[in-house]
Amino acid sequence: MPENDVIAEIKARVGIEDVVGETVRLTRAGRNLKGLCPFHGEKTPSFVVYPQNGSYHCFGCGENGDIFGFLMKTEGLDFRGALEKMAGKAGVELKPRNDQAVAEDRQKERLKEACAAASAYYHNLFRNHPAANHARAYAEKRGLTADTIEKFQVGFAPDSWDALGSYLAGRGYSAQEMVDAGLVAEKDEGGHYDRFRNRLMFPIRDSKGAIVGFGARALGEGQTPKYLNSPQSAIYDKSSILYGFDLARQAIQKSGQVVVVEGYMDVVGAHQAGQANVVASSGTALTDRHAEMLKRIAKRIVLCLDPDTAGDLAALKGSEVLQEHAEKIAIPIRGERGLMGVERRSELEIRIMQLPRGKDPDELLLEPGGPQQWEQLREDALPLVEHVIGVVAARHDLKSAHGKSDAVKEMALFVREIGDPVQRAHYAQRVASVMRVSEEAVAEALGRGARKAEGGRQKAVGREYREGRTERDVTPAHTGLPSPIDPGAATEEHLLSLVVRYPQVTWMVNTPAPEDFTRRENRTIYEAVMQAALESDKVNVDAEGIRLAARESLDPALVPHFDRVYAKGEPELFRFALPYELGGRLKRLRQHNDRMWLQQCQFMMQEAQETGDVETIAKLLPLLGRSFSRFRHYNPKPSTVFRDSRD
Repeated sequence: MPENDVIAEIKARVGIEDVVGETVRLTRAGRNLKGLCPFHGEKTPSFVVYPQNGSYHCFGCGENGDIFGFLMKTEGLDFRGALEKMAGKAGVELKPRNDQAVAEDRQKERLKEACAAASAYYHNLFRNHPAANHARAYAEKRGLTADTIEKFQVGFAPDSWDALGSYLAGRGYSAQEMVDAGLVAEKDEGGHYDRFRNRLMFPIRDSKGAIVGFGARALGEGQTPKYLNSPQSAIYDKSSILYGFDLARQAIQKSGQVVVVEGYMDVVGAHQAGQANVVASSGTALTDRHAEMLKRIAKRIVLCLDPDTAGDLAALKGSEVLQEHAEKIAIPIRGERGLMGVERRSELEIRIMQLPRGKDPDELLLEPGGPQQWEQLREDALPLVEHVIGVVAARHDLKSAHGKSDAVKEMALFVREIGDPVQRAHYAQRVASVMRVSEEAVAEALGRGARKAEGGRQKAVGREYREGRTERDVTPAHTGLPSPIDPGAATEEHLLSLVVRYPQVTWMVNTPAPEDFTRRENRTIYEAVMQAALESDKVNVDAEGIRLAARESLDPALVPHFDRVYAKGEPELFRFALPYELGGRLKRLRQHNDRMWLQQCQFMMQEAQETGDVETIAKLLPLLGRSFSRFRHYNPKPSTVFRDSRD
């Protein structure tokens, strides 16, 4: 079998209905299948699987994709993980990764095994060793039950310099492996010592559930620091790990809501109290990678940090990160402002949950009636901008002109990002009222920021690049991957070929969105090219260098597909011609995707009418009406004055 047919072969051998059917109970609906959406709670099935083109689409929340995307979203896998799982299911042999990558993977597995062994050691000591009496007493004082301790594998690190090191050495782990896993540290004079001593241990797991590090709370009087985390390592990156995420994922997907707290005990206490959609950052502020993790499965993110001034500032910092990602995760539909777009009501909702002063989340939750009070406080959480106005106002001297000016500028950063114009106007009025300035002054501050962002879009680097992406309508494609014989596959590759040949098009304002590529392999390649171009020199364009960097970053299974797309060849285009060629190809792809989506929607409508499914008809009618009107965008009436120059 040719190497570049691996992904197509997997899709040909394994039907998407078999993969989705392991998670969702599907029933036949003509040529398609329907079920309750696994990504949001619903009572009437609006989640549709299309066996003919290997895709799924939920008409309730807008989630869509193919077999790889489904596994990545439901099981928290990366593309390689989903590919390996599907290859095993399909009986397809993957091309071995290069020797260096194989060696790195094996090293990471050894480090994870060492962490798992350490966790078992710590947990056993906590449960059985007399030296852990004070650790057990502390856990009891904090209200932890035996089931919770077992679920989170809470452990105890003895007050010893070499207990863990000796234990792991006896199990065959080298000193270097223990150092690399962050379990022991090196002495200046040579030798090693246990990193964690006399501490309550909380194993930290990655999204797949593998132990990659530890959070450790001091148990001794005057012991510092109070919390000690594993150091950065090949398997532990605090900027991409959320404590409790592996246990909370299912509850987050079901509710569409996640609560972010600050400490390990807060997460443990929340889960014990039945609040299973709670996670915590691992010794760091929220990062871009945290936001990327959360935005895939949650529509509402509630920040619940320590109820003090530091907590207010941490919430503000975390909300800034999330706000940068808000537009990107708006639910894709056929909206009012373009053939395809985002529905503003479905944007990522960021709220700030305010606890009573002096109460930590776990303390509140473990009190009598605490879970009910928690749920009420969560539902009453302030909208992000409302919280920002209060925090920013408290940080500035509003009696001085300079203080007011700085405060309005800071608030404007958040108000400007609000997608709904009515809400934006409401909060502009709110800022004017709190600052005691005119609405015209606030509007002018908003306008200055918007013009600055527009200049940033032209540069298309760093944060300016992201702002340029989020301030325009994201243009998601239709429900999923077309089949190999679908003309949409060729249309996607026609656009991707131009991007690979001229990677500088990813710097343009109207560059494609990753979601335009509905085939997972095409999307992954496009994202690799876009990232490589983002990190390259914008003045002296090195297209070949960008291609090589993108190719090297790809999973080996995708390299043959990359080479095949590049081998298609492209004509020599002058710089001024690139935007026109890019626009034409992107328009044709979006038109094809819309047509496919509309056909599926019409077919569902026909089935619903035949079976008398009133609820489905009610969902589809407004979508169909808007979709039909959209085609006027692609096929406007000919001008009576100018020559028709459309594609």
